[in-house]
Amino acid sequence: MIRGPRPAPAGTLLLAAAALAVSVPAAGGALPFAVAHRIELATGSPVVALAFAADGKLAYAAAGDELHVFEVSTGAPEALVKAPGPVVSLATSAEAGGTLYAAVGTPARLLVLSLHPLRVRSSVALRGGAPSGLLYEPGEHALYLESRAGGSVTRLDSGDGKAIAVAHLQGDLAQMTADGRGRLYVANTATDAIDVIGTARMMALGAIPTPDCHAPAGLDLDPVGRRLFVACGNATALVIDTDMGFAFEQLPIQKGTALRTVFAFHPGGPGGWKGGAFIAGDGPGLDAIRMNAFISYASGGSMPLPGRATALAVNPSAEQLWIAIAPREVSSAPGGAAAAGDARQEPGVQILALGANGGAR
Repeated sequence: MIRGPRPAPAGTLLLAAAALAVSVPAAGGALPFAVAHRIELATGSPVVALAFAADGKLAYAAAGDELHVFEVSTGAPEALVKAPGPVVSLATSAEAGGTLYAAVGTPARLLVLSLHPLRVRSSVALRGGAPSGLLYEPGEHALYLESRAGGSVTRLDSGDGKAIAVAHLQGDLAQMTADGRGRLYVANTATDAIDVIGTARMMALGAIPTPDCHAPAGLDLDPVGRRLFVACGNATALVIDTDMGFAFEQLPIQKGTALRTVFAFHPGGPGGWKGGAFIAGDGPGLDAIRMNAFISYASGGSMPLPGRATALAVNPSAEQLWIAIAPREVSSAPGGAAAAGDARQEPGVQILALGANGGAR
Protein backbone atom coordinates (compact mmCIF):
# COMPACT_ATOMS: atom_id res chain seq x y z
CA MET A 1 0.00 0.00 0.00
CA ILE A 2 0.99 3.64 -0.28
CA ARG A 3 1.55 4.86 3.23
CA GLY A 4 0.84 8.54 3.81
CA PRO A 5 3.72 10.90 4.57
CA ARG A 6 4.39 12.14 8.06
CA PRO A 7 2.12 14.07 8.65
CA ALA A 8 -0.22 12.86 5.90
CA PRO A 9 -1.48 15.63 3.60
CA ALA A 10 -5.19 15.91 2.94
CA GLY A 11 -6.39 13.69 0.15
CA THR A 12 -3.57 11.15 0.41
CA LEU A 13 -4.61 7.92 -1.31
CA LEU A 14 -4.45 4.85 0.94
CA LEU A 15 -4.58 1.46 -0.77
CA ALA A 16 -5.50 -1.84 0.84
CA ALA A 17 -2.56 -3.88 2.12
CA ALA A 18 -1.75 -7.17 0.43
CA ALA A 19 0.38 -10.12 1.50
CA LEU A 20 3.94 -10.23 0.19
CA ALA A 21 4.59 -13.27 -1.98
CA VAL A 22 8.05 -14.75 -1.51
CA SER A 23 9.19 -16.46 -4.69
CA VAL A 24 11.21 -19.62 -4.77
CA PRO A 25 14.27 -18.79 -6.87
CA ALA A 26 14.03 -20.38 -10.30
CA ALA A 27 17.01 -21.64 -12.20
CA GLY A 28 18.10 -18.47 -13.90
CA GLY A 29 20.80 -19.83 -16.15
CA ALA A 30 23.56 -17.64 -17.49
CA LEU A 31 23.22 -13.88 -17.64
CA PRO A 32 22.52 -12.51 -21.14
CA PHE A 33 25.79 -10.54 -20.94
CA ALA A 34 29.49 -11.17 -21.14
CA VAL A 35 32.40 -8.72 -21.26
CA ALA A 36 32.51 -6.97 -24.65
CA HIS A 37 35.36 -4.65 -23.75
CA ARG A 38 37.16 -3.37 -20.68
CA ILE A 39 38.16 0.28 -20.25
CA GLU A 40 40.89 1.18 -17.76
CA LEU A 41 41.04 4.75 -16.48
CA ALA A 42 44.25 6.42 -15.32
CA THR A 43 42.55 8.17 -12.41
CA GLY A 44 42.56 7.83 -8.66
CA SER A 45 38.88 8.74 -8.47
CA PRO A 46 36.16 6.13 -8.96
CA VAL A 47 33.60 6.54 -11.73
CA VAL A 48 30.47 7.60 -9.85
CA ALA A 49 28.09 8.09 -12.78
CA LEU A 50 27.51 6.71 -16.29
CA ALA A 51 25.16 7.88 -19.04
CA PHE A 52 24.62 7.38 -22.77
CA ALA A 53 23.78 9.67 -25.65
CA ALA A 54 20.22 9.32 -26.94
CA ASP A 55 21.38 7.38 -30.01
CA GLY A 56 23.47 5.05 -27.83
CA LYS A 57 26.71 5.66 -29.72
CA LEU A 58 28.61 7.55 -27.01
CA ALA A 59 29.02 6.92 -23.29
CA TYR A 60 29.79 9.47 -20.57
CA ALA A 61 31.58 8.71 -17.31
CA ALA A 62 32.18 11.02 -14.33
CA ALA A 63 35.33 10.46 -12.26
CA GLY A 64 36.28 13.21 -9.84
CA ASP A 65 36.20 16.49 -11.76
CA GLU A 66 36.61 14.77 -15.12
CA LEU A 67 33.94 13.94 -17.71
CA HIS A 68 35.14 11.14 -20.00
CA VAL A 69 33.54 10.32 -23.34
CA PHE A 70 33.85 6.87 -24.97
CA GLU A 71 32.74 5.28 -28.20
CA VAL A 72 30.26 2.57 -27.21
CA SER A 73 31.06 0.09 -29.98
CA THR A 74 34.81 -0.04 -29.20
CA GLY A 75 35.30 1.59 -25.80
CA ALA A 76 37.80 4.01 -27.35
CA PRO A 77 38.14 7.43 -25.64
CA GLU A 78 36.58 10.32 -27.55
CA ALA A 79 36.94 13.40 -25.35
CA LEU A 80 37.69 14.69 -21.84
CA VAL A 81 36.16 17.77 -20.20
CA LYS A 82 37.06 19.25 -16.81
CA ALA A 83 34.30 20.27 -14.39
CA PRO A 84 34.66 22.96 -11.68
CA GLY A 85 34.42 20.30 -8.97
CA PRO A 86 33.67 16.61 -8.41
CA VAL A 87 30.72 15.42 -10.49
CA VAL A 88 28.24 13.28 -8.54
CA SER A 89 25.60 12.39 -11.15
CA LEU A 90 24.85 12.50 -14.89
CA ALA A 91 21.77 12.48 -17.11
CA THR A 92 21.25 12.86 -20.85
CA SER A 93 18.42 13.91 -23.14
CA ALA A 94 17.79 14.37 -26.85
CA GLU A 95 16.82 18.00 -26.32
CA ALA A 96 18.65 20.76 -28.21
CA GLY A 97 20.40 18.24 -30.44
CA GLY A 98 21.56 16.21 -27.45
CA THR A 99 22.27 17.42 -23.92
CA LEU A 100 24.36 16.13 -21.03
CA TYR A 101 23.51 17.26 -17.49
CA ALA A 102 26.18 17.01 -14.79
CA ALA A 103 25.58 17.71 -11.10
CA VAL A 104 28.69 19.03 -9.33
CA GLY A 105 28.89 18.45 -5.57
CA THR A 106 31.22 21.28 -4.52
CA PRO A 107 30.54 23.97 -5.49
CA ALA A 108 26.93 22.84 -5.90
CA ARG A 109 26.20 23.48 -9.58
CA LEU A 110 24.36 22.02 -12.53
CA LEU A 111 26.33 21.93 -15.77
CA VAL A 112 24.36 21.82 -19.02
CA LEU A 113 26.57 20.57 -21.87
CA SER A 114 26.04 20.30 -25.59
CA LEU A 115 27.25 17.01 -27.07
CA HIS A 116 28.67 17.79 -30.51
CA PRO A 117 31.26 18.83 -29.48
CA LEU A 118 31.06 18.27 -25.73
CA ARG A 119 31.24 21.69 -24.11
CA VAL A 120 29.61 23.50 -21.19
CA ARG A 121 26.63 25.49 -22.42
CA SER A 122 25.61 26.88 -19.03
CA SER A 123 26.44 26.53 -15.34
CA VAL A 124 23.70 27.08 -12.75
CA ALA A 125 24.21 27.49 -8.99
CA LEU A 126 22.17 25.02 -6.92
CA ARG A 127 20.53 25.79 -3.58
CA GLY A 128 19.11 23.59 -0.86
CA GLY A 129 22.04 21.24 -0.26
CA ALA A 130 24.68 19.40 -2.22
CA PRO A 131 23.26 17.31 -5.09
CA SER A 132 23.30 13.52 -4.92
CA GLY A 133 21.37 12.41 -8.00
CA LEU A 134 19.99 13.48 -11.38
CA LEU A 135 17.17 12.03 -13.47
CA TYR A 136 15.86 13.12 -16.86
CA GLU A 137 12.30 11.96 -17.54
CA PRO A 138 11.62 12.03 -21.31
CA GLY A 139 7.87 11.52 -20.92
CA GLU A 140 7.64 14.81 -19.03
CA HIS A 141 10.66 16.59 -20.56
CA ALA A 142 11.67 17.20 -16.95
CA LEU A 143 14.93 17.11 -15.02
CA TYR A 144 14.91 16.06 -11.36
CA LEU A 145 17.71 16.85 -8.90
CA GLU A 146 18.04 14.96 -5.64
CA SER A 147 19.84 16.31 -2.58
CA ARG A 148 20.44 13.74 0.13
CA ALA A 149 21.97 16.45 2.32
CA GLY A 150 18.98 18.73 1.86
CA GLY A 151 16.34 15.98 2.01
CA SER A 152 14.74 17.21 -1.18
CA VAL A 153 14.01 16.56 -4.85
CA THR A 154 13.78 19.60 -7.14
CA ARG A 155 12.18 19.76 -10.55
CA LEU A 156 14.37 21.80 -12.89
CA ASP A 157 13.74 23.37 -16.26
CA SER A 158 15.59 21.03 -18.62
CA GLY A 159 16.46 23.94 -20.90
CA ASP A 160 18.10 26.41 -18.53
CA GLY A 161 18.43 24.35 -15.33
CA LYS A 162 16.40 26.75 -13.18
CA ALA A 163 14.37 25.39 -10.25
CA ILE A 164 10.61 25.05 -10.80
CA ALA A 165 9.37 23.33 -7.62
CA VAL A 166 10.77 21.40 -4.64
CA ALA A 167 9.51 18.37 -2.70
CA HIS A 168 10.92 17.89 0.82
CA LEU A 169 11.32 14.38 2.25
CA GLN A 170 12.55 12.94 5.53
CA GLY A 171 15.10 10.14 5.76
CA ASP A 172 18.11 9.08 3.71
CA LEU A 173 17.39 9.37 -0.01
CA ALA A 174 18.91 6.94 -2.51
CA GLN A 175 18.19 6.10 -6.17
CA MET A 176 15.11 7.59 -7.83
CA THR A 177 13.05 6.79 -10.92
CA ALA A 178 9.94 8.16 -12.65
CA ASP A 179 7.03 6.66 -14.57
CA GLY A 180 6.42 9.49 -17.06
CA ARG A 181 2.83 9.64 -15.83
CA GLY A 182 3.25 12.15 -13.04
CA ARG A 183 4.90 10.11 -10.32
CA LEU A 184 8.46 10.08 -9.05
CA TYR A 185 9.74 7.29 -6.78
CA VAL A 186 12.64 7.70 -4.35
CA ALA A 187 14.25 4.88 -2.33
CA ASN A 188 14.57 5.84 1.33
CA THR A 189 17.11 3.74 3.22
CA ALA A 190 16.23 5.26 6.61
CA THR A 191 12.48 4.57 6.53
CA ASP A 192 12.53 1.22 4.65
CA ALA A 193 10.10 2.61 2.10
CA ILE A 194 9.79 4.10 -1.38
CA ASP A 195 8.68 7.73 -1.21
CA VAL A 196 6.17 8.79 -3.89
CA ILE A 197 6.07 12.34 -5.29
CA GLY A 198 3.42 13.82 -7.57
CA THR A 199 5.46 15.69 -10.14
CA ALA A 200 2.79 18.18 -11.27
CA ARG A 201 3.11 20.10 -7.99
CA MET A 202 6.13 18.23 -6.53
CA MET A 203 3.99 17.11 -3.61
CA ALA A 204 4.73 14.12 -1.39
CA LEU A 205 1.89 11.60 -1.93
CA GLY A 206 2.99 9.04 0.63
CA ALA A 207 5.24 6.00 0.68
CA ILE A 208 5.19 2.37 -0.40
CA PRO A 209 6.41 0.17 2.47
CA THR A 210 9.10 -2.42 1.69
CA PRO A 211 8.39 -5.29 4.12
CA ASP A 212 11.33 -7.62 4.80
CA CYS A 213 13.50 -5.20 2.82
CA HIS A 214 15.89 -3.11 4.87
CA ALA A 215 17.79 -0.09 3.58
CA PRO A 216 16.31 -0.03 0.04
CA ALA A 217 18.84 1.80 -2.15
CA GLY A 218 18.74 0.63 -5.78
CA LEU A 219 15.58 1.50 -7.71
CA ASP A 220 14.38 1.38 -11.31
CA LEU A 221 11.06 0.95 -13.09
CA ASP A 222 9.53 -0.97 -15.97
CA PRO A 223 7.47 1.89 -17.45
CA VAL A 224 5.12 -0.43 -19.37
CA GLY A 225 4.27 -2.94 -16.65
CA ARG A 226 4.63 -0.26 -13.96
CA ARG A 227 6.82 -2.47 -11.81
CA LEU A 228 9.45 -1.11 -9.44
CA PHE A 229 12.62 -3.15 -8.89
CA VAL A 230 14.09 -2.48 -5.46
CA ALA A 231 17.53 -3.59 -4.23
CA CYS A 232 17.80 -3.84 -0.46
CA GLY A 233 20.79 -3.92 1.86
CA ASN A 234 19.74 -7.18 3.53
CA ALA A 235 20.31 -9.40 0.46
CA THR A 236 16.76 -9.00 -0.83
CA ALA A 237 15.19 -7.58 -3.98
CA LEU A 238 11.52 -6.67 -4.38
CA VAL A 239 9.22 -6.29 -7.37
CA ILE A 240 6.48 -3.76 -6.59
CA ASP A 241 3.19 -3.23 -8.40
CA THR A 242 2.92 0.56 -8.45
CA ASP A 243 -0.79 0.54 -9.31
CA MET A 244 -1.63 -1.43 -6.16
CA GLY A 245 1.25 -0.09 -4.08
CA PHE A 246 2.67 -3.35 -2.73
CA ALA A 247 5.50 -5.81 -3.33
CA PHE A 248 4.36 -9.10 -4.86
CA GLU A 249 7.77 -10.73 -5.43
CA GLN A 250 10.76 -11.11 -3.12
CA LEU A 251 13.99 -12.55 -4.54
CA PRO A 252 17.45 -13.18 -3.08
CA ILE A 253 20.47 -11.12 -4.13
CA GLN A 254 24.00 -10.82 -2.80
CA LYS A 255 24.40 -8.70 0.30
CA GLY A 256 25.84 -5.27 -0.35
CA THR A 257 25.53 -1.54 0.20
CA ALA A 258 25.45 1.47 -2.14
CA LEU A 259 23.34 -0.68 -4.48
CA ARG A 260 22.23 0.53 -7.91
CA THR A 261 19.48 -0.94 -10.10
CA VAL A 262 18.80 -0.64 -13.84
CA PHE A 263 16.02 -2.19 -15.94
CA ALA A 264 15.92 -2.97 -19.66
CA PHE A 265 13.54 -4.67 -22.07
CA HIS A 266 15.14 -7.52 -24.08
CA PRO A 267 18.57 -6.81 -22.53
CA GLY A 268 20.27 -9.46 -24.64
CA GLY A 269 18.41 -8.78 -27.87
CA PRO A 270 14.97 -9.79 -29.21
CA GLY A 271 15.70 -13.50 -28.88
CA GLY A 272 16.59 -13.31 -25.19
CA TRP A 273 14.84 -12.28 -22.01
CA LYS A 274 11.64 -10.25 -22.16
CA GLY A 275 13.19 -7.91 -19.63
CA GLY A 276 15.69 -7.80 -16.82
CA ALA A 277 16.68 -5.75 -13.79
CA PHE A 278 20.37 -5.68 -12.87
CA ILE A 279 21.77 -4.87 -9.43
CA ALA A 280 25.32 -4.14 -8.26
CA GLY A 281 27.08 -2.33 -5.43
CA ASP A 282 29.97 -3.10 -3.12
CA GLY A 283 29.07 -6.79 -2.98
CA PRO A 284 31.01 -9.42 -4.90
CA GLY A 285 28.99 -9.45 -8.09
CA LEU A 286 26.21 -8.42 -10.47
CA ASP A 287 22.74 -9.86 -9.79
CA ALA A 288 19.84 -10.11 -12.21
CA ILE A 289 16.06 -10.44 -12.01
CA ARG A 290 14.54 -12.00 -15.09
CA MET A 291 11.12 -10.93 -16.33
CA ASN A 292 9.16 -13.88 -17.69
CA ALA A 293 5.94 -11.85 -17.92
CA PHE A 294 4.53 -8.74 -16.27
CA ILE A 295 3.32 -10.93 -13.41
CA SER A 296 6.18 -13.43 -13.32
CA TYR A 297 9.80 -12.81 -12.26
CA ALA A 298 12.66 -15.06 -11.21
CA SER A 299 16.26 -14.86 -10.09
CA GLY A 300 18.28 -14.47 -13.29
CA GLY A 301 21.68 -15.48 -11.97
CA SER A 302 24.79 -13.50 -11.08
CA MET A 303 28.23 -12.64 -12.38
CA PRO A 304 31.34 -12.04 -10.22
CA LEU A 305 32.91 -8.60 -10.48
CA PRO A 306 36.61 -7.73 -10.00
CA GLY A 307 35.83 -4.92 -7.55
CA ARG A 308 33.02 -2.85 -6.10
CA ALA A 309 30.52 -1.40 -8.56
CA THR A 310 30.30 2.40 -8.29
CA ALA A 311 28.00 3.12 -11.24
CA LEU A 312 25.64 1.17 -13.46
CA ALA A 313 23.84 2.13 -16.69
CA VAL A 314 22.06 0.34 -19.51
CA ASN A 315 22.23 1.24 -23.20
CA PRO A 316 19.08 -0.21 -24.84
CA SER A 317 19.97 0.71 -28.42
CA ALA A 318 23.40 -0.94 -28.19
CA GLU A 319 22.14 -3.80 -25.98
CA GLN A 320 24.95 -3.15 -23.51
CA LEU A 321 25.23 -2.82 -19.75
CA TRP A 322 28.13 -0.72 -18.44
CA ILE A 323 29.48 -1.15 -14.91
CA ALA A 324 32.10 1.08 -13.31
CA ILE A 325 34.47 -0.82 -11.02
CA ALA A 326 36.68 0.55 -8.25
CA PRO A 327 39.37 -1.43 -6.39
CA ARG A 328 38.34 -3.36 -3.32
CA GLU A 329 40.90 -3.56 -0.54
CA VAL A 330 42.03 -7.13 0.08
CA SER A 331 43.82 -8.13 3.23
CA SER A 332 47.09 -10.00 2.80
CA ALA A 333 47.47 -10.83 6.49
CA PRO A 334 46.62 -14.31 7.82
CA GLY A 335 43.03 -14.71 8.96
CA GLY A 336 41.83 -11.75 6.91
CA ALA A 337 42.98 -9.02 9.27
CA ALA A 338 45.21 -6.55 7.49
CA ALA A 339 48.32 -5.50 9.33
CA ALA A 340 49.28 -1.83 9.26
CA GLY A 341 50.59 -0.97 5.79
CA ASP A 342 49.86 -4.52 4.63
CA ALA A 343 46.71 -3.99 2.55
CA ARG A 344 46.91 -4.62 -1.17
CA GLN A 345 44.46 -3.52 -3.86
CA GLU A 346 42.99 -5.10 -6.93
CA PRO A 347 43.54 -3.47 -10.37
CA GLY A 348 42.53 0.20 -10.67
CA VAL A 349 39.43 2.04 -11.82
CA GLN A 350 37.81 0.45 -14.85
CA ILE A 351 34.56 0.18 -16.79
CA LEU A 352 33.21 -3.15 -17.97
CA ALA A 353 31.04 -2.96 -21.09
CA LEU A 354 28.85 -6.04 -21.10
CA GLY A 355 27.25 -7.02 -24.40
CA ALA A 356 25.01 -9.84 -25.58
CA ASN A 357 27.15 -13.00 -25.71
CA GLY A 358 30.23 -10.82 -25.31
CA GLY A 359 29.74 -9.08 -28.64
CA ALA A 360 30.12 -5.34 -28.95
CA ARG A 361 27.09 -3.86 -30.67
